[in-house]
Amino acid sequence: MISQLLLPLLLLHDANGRSSAPLESRRLVNPVARSEAGLFSASATFERLCVACHGSDGKSRTRQAGALPVRPTDLTNYVMQAMKDGEIYWIVTNGAEKGMPPFGNQLTEAQRWELVWWVRELRVRELYAERIQLGTYEWRLPPGFPHPKVPADNLMSAEKVELGRHLFYDRRLSLNQKQSCATCHRQDKAFTDGRARGLGSTGELHPRGPMSLMNVAYAPVLTWANPNVTRLEQQALVPLFGEHPVELGLSGKEDVLVRRLQAEPRYAKLFPAAFPREADPVTVANVAKALASFERTLLSGDSPYDEYRRGDDPDAISAEAKRGEKLFFSERLECFHCHGGFNFTGSVDYLGKGTAEVEFHNTGLYNLKTAMTYPADNAGLFEFTRQAADGGKFKAPTLRNIALTAPYMHDGSVKPLEDAIDHYRAGGRTLRSGPLAGVGSANPNKSEFVKGFELTTGEKADLLEFLRSLTDSGIAAEGRWSDPWVPSAMPPPVRSRHLLSGEVVSVYPEAGTMVLRHEEVPGLLTSQTREFLVRDREEAARLRTGMKVSAGVRKRGSDFLLEQIRVLTSPMLTSPLLTSRAPDKPAH
Repeated sequence: MISQLLLPLLLLHDANGRSSAPLESRRLVNPVARSEAGLFSASATFERLCVACHGSDGKSRTRQAGALPVRPTDLTNYVMQAMKDGEIYWIVTNGAEKGMPPFGNQLTEAQRWELVWWVRELRVRELYAERIQLGTYEWRLPPGFPHPKVPADNLMSAEKVELGRHLFYDRRLSLNQKQSCATCHRQDKAFTDGRARGLGSTGELHPRGPMSLMNVAYAPVLTWANPNVTRLEQQALVPLFGEHPVELGLSGKEDVLVRRLQAEPRYAKLFPAAFPREADPVTVANVAKALASFERTLLSGDSPYDEYRRGDDPDAISAEAKRGEKLFFSERLECFHCHGGFNFTGSVDYLGKGTAEVEFHNTGLYNLKTAMTYPADNAGLFEFTRQAADGGKFKAPTLRNIALTAPYMHDGSVKPLEDAIDHYRAGGRTLRSGPLAGVGSANPNKSEFVKGFELTTGEKADLLEFLRSLTDSGIAAEGRWSDPWVPSAMPPPVRSRHLLSGEVVSVYPEAGTMVLRHEEVPGLLTSQTREFLVRDREEAARLRTGMKVSAGVRKRGSDFLLEQIRVLTSPMLTSPLLTSRAPDKPAH
């Protein structure tokens, strides 16, 4: 049937976002330069072979797409950004499973590479449309990540984010002025605090530990078990004014908070800049909006595993971690059922997603002889539904940065990561004595995915290596997330596998790039002058032409990323700060 020949680019990725193209295809480089003529030719090819299923806009909303057993890939989806040019080319050439035919015999090599450019163009057009719904803020998304959803009444702006950063670290936000949001959400611990259970400003010990705020912008529900808290603006008010438990202790003291903020000179500029249309912008509602805006920028997707999975560096993770990846995604262990997708968690929400799943799980941590089977002060979803079947059900947290977020579980009762693996290997935890004694594996509410498995000592070591590879070491050094109230401290030592030394030629902070004349980086780069992405734009903005610098460097997609830039020597005559205009040809 001719209709069966019109199924290009079907099923580009599996359920975990991994391409069906072979790993080697990621190293293919598009030899055809992007041009208007090439795009025009590719659009005609797309119209002839692809539109029947994908539609002219690439969204796969055609009648024929709806009649297929599996709907073709939405070519404007964020997942397309994670694909290398070589992967798209390989699939166009060789086809894919479940109906995708090969086009290697119908199109010339040049036509196939031009078609790659057109697929890229479809995603770029969608990005422009998405930004209208988000505000003026310039997102720095990890490669292959979607834009988070942003409420229409709190669109993002750089000014709002900067205000939120100041508020996040401001101890005026606690009644005794000794705690801030950052007290329980430390940057060096992926915005957790290392405690098993939170400690409020009045000394009250909380029943649960602070969750990591990394990638919280993608969470469809917030906190461990409350299904009703779905917006960051809403959640920000809980630690400020909540009474069960007391966190920052400002319940009934809204006027005190406002007066404190009005008296701080910095806020006299920050609040009006963030909310320019309001005559009196220092309000509790705007505090919540600014905090939420800052928290939405806490995005993590640059771990060694990401470098490996994107194809940037085949050796970014060890052979042990690669074996651990296979175990993690196997039906034998079933880890990925609750910790899957780009955020390694149970449910995510983002711009363009139709329905956001909300999932809570009982992992067999306890099994008490009570209706909810868990401790009364920590009964999970049961506290809100009062349904016995919801006893002990909690949200699955992200496994990203798991090496920084110990101890584990909602109450921090599992300390090392090794014990967390043992818990799932046994299918639940057995406590033989004490008030919480019980056989967790026999909990009647336990998730069907927590059923136990066999694991050798070597396999456990491999799984640990994989889990540790999910940690982004650059979080602690990210200047735009740091405390603005204290002088900048020296960043921790560079941990990149490759170190670069060179001289600054030009800097473009707004574009997030700079040009360096650098020495050879063995195993990565020859001595040359080239443009680099920079992790910290504020750090880059302080650099000047002629400065000698060193930095960590690594591949990021088709570009190279600099992090933890250090000035070695300055030029004899300090040149003016370079213009922050975007380069004619940005590197990304």
